[in-house]
This record gives sequence, structure tokens and C-alpha cells, in this order.
Amino acid sequence: MQVTWPTQHGSPPASVSGQAAQFMPAFRTALKTLPEGMIVTLALSQPAMLGLTAEHSKTLQPLVAERYKAIATDEVYRSAPSALSYCFSPFKAEQGLAIVHVPDGFGPRTPVIVFLHGYGGSFLWYQHFLAEHFPKHLIICPAYGITPSIMPAAYLIECLATVEKRLGKQLAVKPWLFGLSAGGFGACRIYTDVPNRFAGMICIAAHPLAPQDGKTNAHFIAGGDEFFVKNGQFQRLAGKAKHFIVPAAGHFFLLTHQEASIAKLREWMAVQ
Repeated sequence: MQVTWPTQHGSPPASVSGQAAQFMPAFRTALKTLPEGMIVTLALSQPAMLGLTAEHSKTLQPLVAERYKAIATDEVYRSAPSALSYCFSPFKAEQGLAIVHVPDGFGPRTPVIVFLHGYGGSFLWYQHFLAEHFPKHLIICPAYGITPSIMPAAYLIECLATVEKRLGKQLAVKPWLFGLSAGGFGACRIYTDVPNRFAGMICIAAHPLAPQDGKTNAHFIAGGDEFFVKNGQFQRLAGKAKHFIVPAAGHFFLLTHQEASIAKLREWMAVQ
């Protein structure tokens, strides 16, 4: 389901520069008329739109294509609304927006994941992937423009309150906060501001923003081929916090090395 709420903490207008700016008018038009899978294929043909290099786009294209094929055959997700038009709005957001996966048998004690998307917007395949691997979780995916790295904690707190109101139940279980890539930096900032609102935080494909002393339930996972892993920055900043390097993996290890990645997330969350 999709939830919205009035907010004073919404994302700024979506803005890109250089070559990507030339494609923005056509891209926004496509967002109003085409399925998300087709839109993402279009965007990956111009990787600058999503902040990607040509090499990254080449790696991601077949992986995402397979995910959208799975979405097309999924009775729930093939009709799920896209958040991309919201993310690429030319205006400052006056409403918050989140897509929520409600599992079968949902109740107050259902475990919860809050997922912050990466640069380029809140793609539906993110949540479809998580729902496949964590089918018993309530999965909340707030959208925040094209990058949630600057999402304020107040926006996320509003989001959780809105979801509870829509479901008619208070969440008795503290959520786990996930952040992917740019969303990983946003998750780090939010978790630093309000750590008691979450059971823990998992930063995926990004590095800590400050050295970690291991006193909070923060976790960090990255691909071994990432530049910030190769130069030792990731290890130095992770410090005493729980962290894991996926061997021989790049930025998209969550898709390319699913088994190792999901096994580590489950271990950290103590999910059977």
C-alpha cells in the first residue's frame, strides 16, 4: 500500500546537472505514462540520470531487468504504485510518501524493516527484493527525492506514525533501519540522531560517516571491490562495529552475491 502525510520536512526539488539535465523533461513525461520497469530501462541507457557510470549501468541492467520480470508475474507487485514520479518532482515535497509491504498475518508483533533507497529514487524492485527474502516483515520504504542521504529523522518519524495510523495498530516491535548506498549515509545520520527508535541499523554499500566505537547496534556491509574498502577507509571507520566485506563484490553485491549478503543480514537481525 502507499501512504502519504503532510510534512514540512519533504525533499527538495529533484535536480540533476550536465547531460542528465537534458533528458529530465522527457524522463518526467515518461514517469507519468510508462511502467516503472520500462522507465528504469530508459534511465539505465543514460546512466548519468541515476548517478551511475557506464560500467555500473552495464552491470546493473541485466540484474534489474530480471527483477522487473519477476515483478510482472507477481500478483501483488505487478499492480503496486511507483514512487518515481514523486521522487523526480520539480517541486519541494509538501507531502511525504512511502510504499509499505504488509505481510500475511500482520499484527502488532510483526517484525519491521524501514528501508532507505539509494540515489535515483525509491525503485519498486528494492521492496520486491526485500519482501522475497524477508516475507514475514512489514517493510516500509519511504521515498525522499532522488537521494535520501539528507533525509531528516523527523521525516522518518512522521512516516512511521502515518503507517501505524493507516494500519490501525501501534508497532510493538522496534524496526530495523536499512540504508542502501546514498540511503546508507542517510541511515547513519538518522540512527545517530535517534538510535532508540530502532532495534538496529544496517548500512549497505556505504561506509560509516564517523569512526564507530561499537556501543550502538550499527552494522556495515560493503563489497570487497569498492574503492573505500580497497583503500582501508571502510575498515578504519567501522572500527569496533560489526561489519562484513563481501569478497570479490562491487557496489551491487546485494544482487550479485545474494546468498552471502542475505545470510549476513539475517545473522545480524537474528532472523531464522
